[in-house]
Amino acid sequence: MPDRGRGRMPCRDRCDARPRRRRAAARWRASRHGLRGRGMRDALARKHHRQQALLRVVSQQRLSTQADVVRALRRAGFAATQATVSRDVVELGLVKVARDGTHAYAPPSAAAPGGGMERLRRFCEDYPVEGALATNLVVLRSLPGTANALAAALDASRLDEAVGTLAGDDTVFIAATNERHARALLGRLTTFGIARKGTK
Repeated sequence: MPDRGRGRMPCRDRCDARPRRRRAAARWRASRHGLRGRGMRDALARKHHRQQALLRVVSQQRLSTQADVVRALRRAGFAATQATVSRDVVELGLVKVARDGTHAYAPPSAAAPGGGMERLRRFCEDYPVEGALATNLVVLRSLPGTANALAAALDASRLDEAVGTLAGDDTVFIAATNERHARALLGRLTTFGIARKGTK
């Protein structure tokens, strides 16, 4: 009869090897997650430093376009693309103010008097926004990555008909107390440049 045990590891050795393999796999997974976590922290740190530099350059220089901002950041030593700058402008709530006969980016604190209403108006000038009704909700849609800035401008405007806002990536839901108030709110928002969905 063939020796069935020939070439096989004794049971005791096999049993001892299994925990070692499991521990090795656990260490590998932990190191992988650790590297991923460090990479995320590094990316967040780079983003923070870039956005702080962005606030500095728009405070010190007259930058009228996002291309101007990209060039200024690169001169300051930060790798930036127009897509990156576009997201940063929205996240930081930068506004455009009149400077020497033209409009240039500035920190939110430099916004003209009028508070949230002016901030909302400027947002609608810079980005397309479309609105629609859904019972007692007003649903606004803009460009990807802009919803939080739009919701912040709406909250700062303290519109009487609005109970609260909820932002996604490109969509903001505004809750009103009832459908009549929602309809009135959408009508009021069109005065800021928000288009009704399905109309031109």
